[in-house]
Amino acid sequence: IELFFKWIKQNLKIGHFFGESENAVRIQIFVALIAFLLLKLAQEAQRAIPQPSTFRRLVRLNLMQRRPIDTLGAPNKPPVFDPRQMTLDLSHA
Repeated sequence: IELFFKWIKQNLKIGHFFGESENAVRIQIFVALIAFLLLKLAQEAQRAIPQPSTFRRLVRLNLMQRRPIDTLGAPNKPPVFDPRQMTLDLSHA
C-alpha cells in the first residue's frame, strides 16, 4: 500500500485532497487515475510529440480548444473575425 501511494504522489500529482471523507478521497483518486490513463493513451496514439512531459504541458495549454492531437505543437492560428456571427442581446439592457 505504501508503494501505491508513493506512485500516486509521483505520477498523479495529487497535492492534497479536497474532501476528507473516505468516499471523497476514493473519487479523487479514481478521477486522477482515469485522467492519467486517458492522457497516456492519447500520448501513445500520436507521434508528433514524443516526450510525455511536453505532451502533458501542451494538452494542459490547449485543453479548451478544439484541435487535433497531432497539431498541439503547431502555433495557434488567431480566430477569424466574422461580423455575421455577432449577435446583439438587448434583453439585459
